[in-house]
Order: sequence, then C-alpha cells, then structure tokens
Amino acid sequence: MDLIVKSIKEHGFLERKDIDELLWDKLSDSLDEKQKKNRVTNILTEMKKNGMIQNIGRGKAYAKWVLK
Repeated sequence: MDLIVKSIKEHGFLERKDIDELLWDKLSDSLDEKQKKNRVTNILTEMKKNGMIQNIGRGKAYAKWVLK
C-alpha cells in the first residue's frame, strides 16, 4: 500500500495498468495471472474503504486513482 501511495504522490495519479505493473513482480510467483489481478483489486478496494485513495473518471481509458 505504501508503494501505491508513494507512486501516486510522485505522479499525481495512477491508472490501473500502472498499479498492475508496480505490484505484479511483488506478488507471489505461486499466484496465476487471474489471482494476481484479483489481489491487486482487493488491495485497491481496501485502500478505498480506508479512505486512502479514490478512483476518478469512468471506464478503463479514463479512470485514475488519486490520493483522497
């Protein structure tokens, strides 16, 4: 989570593909691609529920994660 917050602070926002790239190699190699994608989704959901980040925009092409 700290890595995501730090990256958003540096860049102002992150798109989902950026977050996937940031975390992908940090996740366990025992997870397959679908499991890694779900894990990233769970991390983002938890951070959103905790009021750390929010998603602005709609759709994959426009959605951006920013600090709250």
